[in-house]
Amino acid sequence: MRKSILDDKNIMNFEFQIAKSEPTHFHQSIELLYVLEGNIKITIGDSEYMASPEDILVVNANKKHSYHTTEDVLLGYFQIDFRKLSEMLNTNQILFWCNSIMNKNAAYDELRSVMRQVFNQYHEKNGLSLIVLNGLYYNLLQILVEHFLVRSDDKRFLKDKNPDEDRMAEIINYINANYDKRLSLNELAEQLYLSVPYLSKYIKRNMGMNFVDYINNIRLYHAIDDMLYTDKSIMGIALDNGFANTAAFNELFKRTYNSKPSEYRQKMRSTISMEGEQENEYLMKKIDERVNAYLEHNMVNSPVDITKENEYTILDATKYTEYPRYWNRMINVGRAGDLLRSDMQEHILILKEEIGFRYVRFWDIFGSELLVNENNEEGKYNFEKLDKVLDFLVEHDIRPYIEMGYKPKRLHSTLTKTIVEEQREISFQSLQSFKRFITNFVAHLVNRYGLEEIEKWYFEQWSGEDIEKGSQDDNFFDIFNALYETIKRISPNCMVGGGGIGIQYERGNLTKLVELWSKQKHLPDFLSLYCYPYIKGDEDGVAYAKISSDRNFLKNQLDMASAVIAESKLKGVEIHVSEWSSTISNRNVLNDSCFKGAFILKNIVECMNTTDILGYWVGSDIFSEHFDSSPILYGGCGLLSKDGIKKPSYYAYYFLNYMGKYLINIDENSIVTTNAHNSYYIACHNYRHLNYKYFLKSEDEVELEKMYQIFEDNGMIQLNYQLANIKNGRYKIKTYAISADNGSVQEEWRKMGLSDHLTKQEVEYLKRICTPYIQIQECEAKDQKLNFEVQIKAQEIKYIHISYLYH
Repeated sequence: MRKSILDDKNIMNFEFQIAKSEPTHFHQSIELLYVLEGNIKITIGDSEYMASPEDILVVNANKKHSYHTTEDVLLGYFQIDFRKLSEMLNTNQILFWCNSIMNKNAAYDELRSVMRQVFNQYHEKNGLSLIVLNGLYYNLLQILVEHFLVRSDDKRFLKDKNPDEDRMAEIINYINANYDKRLSLNELAEQLYLSVPYLSKYIKRNMGMNFVDYINNIRLYHAIDDMLYTDKSIMGIALDNGFANTAAFNELFKRTYNSKPSEYRQKMRSTISMEGEQENEYLMKKIDERVNAYLEHNMVNSPVDITKENEYTILDATKYTEYPRYWNRMINVGRAGDLLRSDMQEHILILKEEIGFRYVRFWDIFGSELLVNENNEEGKYNFEKLDKVLDFLVEHDIRPYIEMGYKPKRLHSTLTKTIVEEQREISFQSLQSFKRFITNFVAHLVNRYGLEEIEKWYFEQWSGEDIEKGSQDDNFFDIFNALYETIKRISPNCMVGGGGIGIQYERGNLTKLVELWSKQKHLPDFLSLYCYPYIKGDEDGVAYAKISSDRNFLKNQLDMASAVIAESKLKGVEIHVSEWSSTISNRNVLNDSCFKGAFILKNIVECMNTTDILGYWVGSDIFSEHFDSSPILYGGCGLLSKDGIKKPSYYAYYFLNYMGKYLINIDENSIVTTNAHNSYYIACHNYRHLNYKYFLKSEDEVELEKMYQIFEDNGMIQLNYQLANIKNGRYKIKTYAISADNGSVQEEWRKMGLSDHLTKQEVEYLKRICTPYIQIQECEAKDQKLNFEVQIKAQEIKYIHISYLYH
């Protein structure tokens, strides 16, 4: 049994430990582990994790776990009092997903920083240091709860799991949180809204013992811990652990262990003392040596604000590289049938002509409205309506990116709530009939558009949800291989790939997919990935899903995916993020706000050179129209509203498209480019991340009037730049800005009273005024230097063009 390091006063405590192999055990407290030196295998339930230095992992209450290592591993070991935390959060359902081995999150760095500050207090745990220590403990808890706590409404039962498991978890957690009090079956039944007879039978059936025996086992477990590792009296131990009196405790103890508590304590302490005193003294000395050496090289000083308004970022105008335009290679637009609409075609042309999107991704080519007749056994297919879609694209020099699978038709208001939900079944009777269709389809495309044109397109096969759930079903690979062979037979230069797997659900799903694909006859020309900021998992048969609080989620997930792919046979294939956004919800007011523009600009700049294609979801709100979409704005993910009004998210792309050909500099808030002919272009943002209030809401419940409350802050920033090694003379600085004050359709609609009944003239008025604010000034460059400053409001985006004035 691991000794508890908790006391009655504090909600948390820590110590350094030199970890060795330890058999399976569990306890009520929550463990937070920080690996400082060495490597250790940690087993939690049925899952094994190999932890290395800097890894952080939470072991939840009552989870069976063990450690195995062949070396002495130095750990920062924290215990959190489950009962105190449950009282503070007013819930017994406490579950953390915190495992840096499996996922990346900027919050892990916050945890590391605070834990290192805790380590600084190692030698002083009294006086002022004790106050500092407790402040840091609550800081740790705040980070854990804000970023890693799974709420009860994040829970979704898997269809093949027994819902009783949730009730059992609730019963166990409630008993474990209240075992030290006078707890009755009546009280528990009232808490669960169940009858006493039913609950009594339920506990007996599922636990193999009655309520009294179960709670007494829990009380004895904690009592033994107190007996061995504290100096409390037997009476104190009995009362502190929920026994009515000492006599009741003594009677149960003797019946269970065939010994009086005092005798057991004396015997066990004697054994521990004889066997472990010298070893413990040696171990403590060894820990002190390791800790002192660690602290000497890893001391953390208190954070100091080093921001200085007069500090400038030096930009050498003579040093630059190619500016990669990976972000506007492809845009998602919707189902193939949507492209038959004239308003959708109008929106696609705007996206192509003003932002430069080269590929349009669409899916559901087998939709009933297209009348393809793909199941015809005689090969009499009807491509007429699909031809109209493709004719439009080809005539306007837009390349199709065709998703060939049977994706379900879904329109989300939140991750777990849908407005529309239609599962799609593969209609082909056999693999042979699928091959026959693909042969006819590709031959038709070549005959109509020419082989040279078709070789520029992308053909994507979705892997389906079975792969994401970890299924070993080879059906996807049979279909992909058939698609690959059929298309490549006509032209080896055609691009065939797919996968379409979510990389937001830790690395396990992607690892499984690339491992399976590495064993196939054909590797893809490109691997397509989805990335939305959610995390999913499974705890004891219960599926959970929650919004990720990681401000760098896209970058972290792409880094993870790149590492997985680089270690596989798929190394070298193109990586396409075929879908990404800040949300999967199409009823989230943030989609229409300035936040979305800053979010897009931040992530595109941050993820430069991490993927070949970054395909935003989606181009137009037409995709998400439904019965409830009559207002001018309704929280759709589109860059354009259904009426073609340009949102702040649109202008993030618009600004990036008007950058120079060559990249000079990227930093946290900006990207700087040049055309190498005395013109310079800057796109910058003041992205403010979401705070805990947002993560406690359903995405479709964010209120427009209270939106300001859900950001970490609303502060302005100032960026200072010096362009160096430029031509002396006069320069014009032209600034375009989109903010809540200028160019935001959401804010302009708010000024119109959020009316649901706008006339055509009023919609046209919004189109005209929802454009960037423009400011022009002139500056002099001397000594081949030009200094300038940019002030940016919260969630504002700016585009700055600096051009030499020739005389």
